[in-house]
Amino acid sequence: MYRIVSLERVGVYVVMNQGAMATLGGKSHWTSLDALRHAAKLENAPLYERVLRTRD
Repeated sequence: MYRIVSLERVGVYVVMNQGAMATLGGKSHWTSLDALRHAAKLENAPLYERVLRTRD
């Protein structure tokens, strides 16, 4: 299962899989949560609903 991480300082979202940053559809970051969820749907990649938010 992929965990969504919001890197608030730089304004992007990434996904983590088993503790490592992952790619979906050849991308490693997204500027919107909707775009990330769409990429996951296209890849049939299950996502955790909860978003982990980072600061600083």
